[in-house]
Amino acid sequence: YACAEGLLLPTMQDTGLAFLNATLDVKGPTRVGDTLHVVVEVVEMRLTSKGDRGLVRFANKVVNQRGEAVLEYNPLRLLKRK
Repeated sequence: YACAEGLLLPTMQDTGLAFLNATLDVKGPTRVGDTLHVVVEVVEMRLTSKGDRGLVRFANKVVNQRGEAVLEYNPLRLLKRK
């Protein structure tokens, strides 16, 4: 999880306001030497009452070099609108 968030957070550097919640499902082990990447899909978006920010739910899948999913989680974040 920490490695996945470290890969993703620079992409939200100017827009991320809050991490609200997530469910987390560990699918398999990660081992020393594994190469990981994160596949991200936006599954839900809605504006807040202020209108200058929105709630966005993602479906994140962490995949190793063999194409195996090792972790799936779906964070809900509060983001600034551009």
